[in-house]
Amino acid sequence: MAMSNDAHAAYADLSASERRRVLGHAVLRTALSLAIIIVIYVIVPAEDLASGTPGVGLTFGIVLLAGMIAWELFRTVRDPYPEVRAATSLFVLVTLLVMVFSLTYAAMSVSNPAAFTEPLDKSNAIYFTVTTLSTTGFGDIAANSVTARWVVTVQMLFDLIAVVGLARVFVLAAKTGRARKARGAAGGDSTSDSGAGS
Repeated sequence: MAMSNDAHAAYADLSASERRRVLGHAVLRTALSLAIIIVIYVIVPAEDLASGTPGVGLTFGIVLLAGMIAWELFRTVRDPYPEVRAATSLFVLVTLLVMVFSLTYAAMSVSNPAAFTEPLDKSNAIYFTVTTLSTTGFGDIAANSVTARWVVTVQMLFDLIAVVGLARVFVLAAKTGRARKARGAAGGDSTSDSGAGS
């Protein structure tokens, strides 16, 4: 068939129907990833995390986030359409970042209700995390305890990395993936990852 069916073809070279297929696959993969993250957030009780040390949960969450970043970078470079993969990966990773810190804040609030200016359930914890991420900071909820302030500070540092660093890294990964595909096509390499969505 035409070049647009070649796994080495750039997304911009695809026909309208092929673009819809690639985007549909990306949206489905992203929706599934978000559904898994949200279900885990909903079913993990903040009370159980609070009974232990919230710092352990936060450390586990950060390690999980780092692992997901590494995996998504690897998949972006190898994806037939790395630009699409990079965009969806960033969306999923930012959501995971929000959920990790939200669950930590909810657990901290359960273990110490005075940690914040008002007790945080999971919904309020998401709200607080997103206002911190967006640097809006309405001031209606704030960290009171030293521990809570340190965790918020860690989140702000991660937010800077997410907004500036991750975007740049994934743009670079997409360019690397595109260059890899171009080299493979120029060298007559017919083997490529067909699992764009895995």
